[in-house]
Amino acid sequence: MGQILRNEIKESLIKEAGLNSNTYYVAGSVGITRWAEIPWLCIFLKDLTKSAKRGYYIVYLFNADGSGLYISLNQGWTYFKDKYGTKIGREKIRKTASIVRDKLNTVPPNMNLLNIDLRGKGDLAEGYELGHICGRYYDIDNLPSVMEIINDLQSLLLTYKEVVGLIGNRSIEQFNEYILLHDDGLYLEDEVSEEEYQLAIQKSVISKKTQDIPEEEKRKDRPEPTVNKNGKKQWIRNAVKASKALMLSNYKCEIDSSHQTFISKSTNMPYVESHHLIPMGRQGDFQYDLDQLANLISLCPLCHRLIHLGTDDDKEILLRKLYDQRRARLENIGIEISFLELKQVYGISFNGGEQ
Repeated sequence: MGQILRNEIKESLIKEAGLNSNTYYVAGSVGITRWAEIPWLCIFLKDLTKSAKRGYYIVYLFNADGSGLYISLNQGWTYFKDKYGTKIGREKIRKTASIVRDKLNTVPPNMNLLNIDLRGKGDLAEGYELGHICGRYYDIDNLPSVMEIINDLQSLLLTYKEVVGLIGNRSIEQFNEYILLHDDGLYLEDEVSEEEYQLAIQKSVISKKTQDIPEEEKRKDRPEPTVNKNGKKQWIRNAVKASKALMLSNYKCEIDSSHQTFISKSTNMPYVESHHLIPMGRQGDFQYDLDQLANLISLCPLCHRLIHLGTDDDKEILLRKLYDQRRARLENIGIEISFLELKQVYGISFNGGEQ
C-alpha cells in the first residue's frame, strides 16, 4: 500500500493531470515508523509551500477505516497548533478555512463539501477536518472513473491558484494573521476600518474581573506591523484594550466630562469613542508600542471629529489639554514627543518659539 500511494498513484496523478515538476511538488505518506491513521497524498505549489504542516495545498485524505477518501483544499494544522496551542488553534484554523472559503469564486460545483469526517481519533485527523476548505468525497466501493478524478483535480487546481492570488506577495503567516485580525479583535489604523474599529470597541465586553485589575503601564516593544492585501505594512489596534480605556474614563469625554452624548446600545453607557493621541500611523517613529492605555483617549463624537477635521486653532486647544494630561504617562512608557512635534503630526501650523 505504501508503494502504491507514494509511487504508483503519485506518478499517475502527475502524468494524467499534467503536473509540471517545476511548479508542483507531489508527496504521499502512509506513516514512517508505523502505519498512519490517515494516509495522505499532497499536491503543493512550490512557490507557496512544500510541507503539509503549514500553508495551503490539495490533499487526498484516506479514511481511517479505509471506507473512502477525500480530495480536499486544506491547510497545515501544525502551524496553528504551534502558534496558538491546541484549543485555540482549533478555533483559528476553522475560522481561517471559513474566511478563505467565503473569498473564493472558483470552487467547482461538485467540490462544495463543507465538512469532512475521516473517522479517525488522532490529533492530525481532527486537524485535517478543521482545515478543510472545500472538496469532494469518493466512496471506495463506488469510485468514479480515472478521467473524472483527474478532471476534479484540475478543477480544484484552479481554486488552489486563486488562494495563491489572495495571498499575493505576503508570506503564509502574514496572510493568516491579516485575515484573522478581526477575529482577534484587531483593526488596522486606516480610515477604512475606523467605523468597524469603533463598533468593535462598543461591543467588546470587559468583565468585572478585568475591570478590577489595574493594567500596569510599562514600556512594551513596538510590535511587528501587519501586511495588508496590497503588500503595505500597517499597524494594528486592539479593540478590547480601547474598550477598557473607555471604561476607565467612566465613559466621559476627556476634553470636558460634561459634554453630552447619547446612550450606547452595546454598553448601556454614554457613547464615547477611542482616539490615539499619537496616531498609530506614526508607530514606526517610536521604539515602544503606541497602542497602550496611556495613549488611548476617550472623546465624545464631536470632539473626536473636531480633533481630526477642525480648524488649526480649535484642534490646538484640544491637543494642548490632552498633551498636558498625558505627557507624564507617555514618558513613563518610553514615548516622548514635544507639543510642537505633536502639532506637526496633526498638520497644525506653528509659531516660532513654541515648545
